[in-house]
Amino acid sequence: MTGNFNIFASYSTKDIEKIKPILDNLLQIEGIQVFFADDDLNPGDIISQRITQNITASDIFLVFYSSSARQSSYVQQEIGVALGQNKIIIPLLLDETKPTGMLANIHYLNFSNEHTRLSEFTRLYNFIVTNKQTKDRNQLLGGLTLLGIGILALAASHNDDDDEDD
Repeated sequence: MTGNFNIFASYSTKDIEKIKPILDNLLQIEGIQVFFADDDLNPGDIISQRITQNITASDIFLVFYSSSARQSSYVQQEIGVALGQNKIIIPLLLDETKPTGMLANIHYLNFSNEHTRLSEFTRLYNFIVTNKQTKDRNQLLGGLTLLGIGILALAASHNDDDDEDD
């Protein structure tokens, strides 16, 4: 059984038209869930609480970086939460604006250049698939370990019952 692989999308609402096609393609990977605030926040939600919960639950934090994102206080706060939780952060450049501050030393993918966009998307896609497979394998091994411990405990209990009968 494989679990879900959660991606948090951090972005400026001014860039939605550039972001949606990328996310739509990532959602083609089986078991992928993306938190995209414009689609996933409900009326009455406490925005900061929902965002923090979804960053915490994420396996990968994608920050769609642009001049608008750099100026967005929400994006900057989301980056801070992701950094504080040691999330895998992948900046995706939507324009010529380079990441600064805490993102300056994180390798980014350049989606602003139409000549390299497809190869950059392929790198992102493959990275996510590989990380999802690793998570699935680790969950399976964890489940098998628990099953083995349960069988050993049951066998020990059965042996204790046999000893009491003697």
